[in-house]
Amino acid sequence: MESKGDFYKTIFRYYFDVSKNLISKELIEEVSHIVTEYYYEQYCRFSKQYPKSIKRYSSFQIKDLDHPSTFELIIKFFKKKQEDNYLEYSKILLKMTDDALKAFEKNRAEFYSMY
Repeated sequence: MESKGDFYKTIFRYYFDVSKNLISKELIEEVSHIVTEYYYEQYCRFSKQYPKSIKRYSSFQIKDLDHPSTFELIIKFFKKKQEDNYLEYSKILLKMTDDALKAFEKNRAEFYSMY
């Protein structure tokens, strides 16, 4: 399996490119660390839980970033770090419109209120 450092490099590069210099490198580094921690732990767990899929979980796949868990991590990060600009920053990294991001937040709030 790739190292956590390799995961981080892949995730950082992706978000750095997506941000098109509209978000500081420091914020991208921080959010990349958070996302890396989450996915590295997930991949380690899944590779043990699903041994037949070990090849699938041996290296990070960018397509995994397109997941509600990732969206939540990023939104939560920016709400904490950039409360006034969290919508703008989240939209950039998540490649969402205002309406899509607001709909996502509404749907997640409804989902969590069910429990």
